[in-house]
Amino acid sequence: MSSPALDTHSLALRQISRRFGHHPGWSTLIIVAGVLQTVATILFAALLAHVLHALIIVGQPFEQLESVWWQILACIVFRALAGIVREEGGIRISLAVRGAVRETLLDTLYRLGPAWRERQQAGSLSTALLEQVEALDGYFARYRPQQWFALLTPLMIIATLAPSSWAAAGILLLTAPLIPVFMILVGWGARQRQTEQLQALQRMSGHFLDLIRGLPTLRLLDAHLRLADEVEQVGDEFRWRTMRVLRLAFLSGAVLEFFASIAIALSAVYFGLTLLGRLDFGLYGHPLDLELALFALLLAPEFYQPLRDLGTHYHARAEALAAAGELQTILNAASLQPAGGDTRIGNGAPALTLDRITFGHREGETVLRKCSLQIQAGDAVAIRGPSGGGKTTLLRLLLGQLRAQEGDVLIGGLSIDDIDLVAWRERVAWMSQHPRLMADTLAANLRVARSDASEAELREALTFAGLGTWFAELRDGLATPLGEGGRQLSGGQLRRLALARVRLRRADVLLLDEPTASLDAETEEAVIERIAELRRGRTLVLLTHRAAPLRIVDRVLDLENGRLCAPRDEAEDMTKHTNAWIAA
Repeated sequence: MSSPALDTHSLALRQISRRFGHHPGWSTLIIVAGVLQTVATILFAALLAHVLHALIIVGQPFEQLESVWWQILACIVFRALAGIVREEGGIRISLAVRGAVRETLLDTLYRLGPAWRERQQAGSLSTALLEQVEALDGYFARYRPQQWFALLTPLMIIATLAPSSWAAAGILLLTAPLIPVFMILVGWGARQRQTEQLQALQRMSGHFLDLIRGLPTLRLLDAHLRLADEVEQVGDEFRWRTMRVLRLAFLSGAVLEFFASIAIALSAVYFGLTLLGRLDFGLYGHPLDLELALFALLLAPEFYQPLRDLGTHYHARAEALAAAGELQTILNAASLQPAGGDTRIGNGAPALTLDRITFGHREGETVLRKCSLQIQAGDAVAIRGPSGGGKTTLLRLLLGQLRAQEGDVLIGGLSIDDIDLVAWRERVAWMSQHPRLMADTLAANLRVARSDASEAELREALTFAGLGTWFAELRDGLATPLGEGGRQLSGGQLRRLALARVRLRRADVLLLDEPTASLDAETEEAVIERIAELRRGRTLVLLTHRAAPLRIVDRVLDLENGRLCAPRDEAEDMTKHTNAWIAA
């Protein structure tokens, strides 16, 4: 009996097939090509049997059969061309399915947000996007089309033989189930081992990636040699699992060949004994000649060949089953909201509300406790608190990257569960506490904020962020490579680059996480002025440990013990005259 895990994987593969595997054009072409290939095979067997009968029994001269030889050559060429079309159709379907699955996976990961991805092993996600998507190739390119031919080709051969010899057709029909039955019996074990092998690959990928990331620290602790032995052990275990899968695959192939050979031998024995006069049935009272016997024996291997090919490709199905479970887990991961627009929020800066939010990253570790926050449309609020106290968690709740265990997040009066988070995030400008620099051009690093930004807009954003002089000195301009292998940026320059990204966003809400951290006083003052300009007409939530940014906000709140409260230090009373300061 199949295990619940395998049943889950079967259901996952069916769901992926229904969602991504519908390609009627190529599917129809594959079936037509397969039928024509079978017709060419039957004609080839008939012509070859006729030629051999004419040469051996009738004694007809070779020259008189020249036209038949050309017909045989045409059948061979036509069969090869039909096979190429079949193979090409399967490859095209597989490419389309894998492309659609990978695109949907990336879209799902984007909708789930970075907070969800951070809770997963980076290596396992990479394996899913690369190895496990590629594991679907054999199933869609070969196994699924072969299911049709495992039924159509034998039926066409039976329909061809039955009018001449019901006994020969009966032998083929009676022995045909042997191959799929033993294929299924052997395949059950193959499915389980293939699933275990792919899961081991996923764990190993995540483990190795974590080791590579931590290698500098391991070297400092002089632990890298010990972990090298661990890597070797994990690699040996994976090699052992792989050899188990291959051993089972070769064993199942031998089993299928054995039963196919027995079935073909039975047909040969029947015709041999009939030609010797020991058997006299199955021919509708007509005598058996060499042409009919050769014709039937030539078709016997072709009768079993589709079933044998299906058995060979059954391991592609086992591999796809193993991968489908992990892929469907990601595809089914809730993106926290139904599809649809967020136009109900309204245009312009929305109000933001946290209504008695309780959240913990892990069980038993509560970061926010019945935390409430109300920000009117266009207001600016600064939140202070100790590191690790939950300030960044608040921003991620507003973005919909995290879901609270209790309470609700309201955007413009609507629950965040009822809006399209992807569209909502497009209306938000996020400035991380640790801005990322990609190993790409300056233009690509800026277009992370808005992919359709023109070069003029990119230059204006750089000037706005105070990088105009620096940009003017770049020989390659916007094509200047940054990051690894390119130009490096200082901490202040990286902050300004992040500010330029915020400038490029068509945002109604600004979520800024420590925008002036690690900056000197002069640079901090310049960044604060730019933020003050950006916040006009927008809703702003600013996280900070420093006093200078508090001048540009309407309210200051402290996050203490998982709750927001008014500051106890009245020295922060300077925020009362914010609007006048901004206007000046």
